[in-house]
Amino acid sequence: MKEPDEDEVYHEMYVHLLWSTTSQKPLITPSVIPHLYDYLCNLTLNEGCHLIGGSVFCDHIQLVIKFTPNTIFSDLITNLKVASLLWIRTNFPEIERFEWQKSDFGFTVGVDEVGALIERIKKSKLFKKEVFSLLDQNEMKYDPVEVLE
Repeated sequence: MKEPDEDEVYHEMYVHLLWSTTSQKPLITPSVIPHLYDYLCNLTLNEGCHLIGGSVFCDHIQLVIKFTPNTIFSDLITNLKVASLLWIRTNFPEIERFEWQKSDFGFTVGVDEVGALIERIKKSKLFKKEVFSLLDQNEMKYDPVEVLE
């Protein structure tokens, strides 16, 4: 039996991330979706995390990520958004003036909730409906204008 390492940390930490295109414009075409998802999967691995599930939609992204205690949450989101923005602009220049919104959202997810969340994401609709539902469900106070910036 392996001796426990006093520096080793055992963890099961998950986060649900979502963000939208600027003004929630439906800019992400069906031909881009699978490539962008694969790219986000690789980006997540480069961040030392694992993309467990989620979806790319025409106007937003929702991801369920297993992260480590060493992950700096704000850096993870920023790095995913910046790298994916540059990747889209480089590989799909026909999507003119592509931008992500300034706001992004992250919610912790319990281990026992991951499967149900991934199934819920598959049935998601437009960003506005999803984000306001999540904010209300988590009893968060928010300014609707700021949410959509």
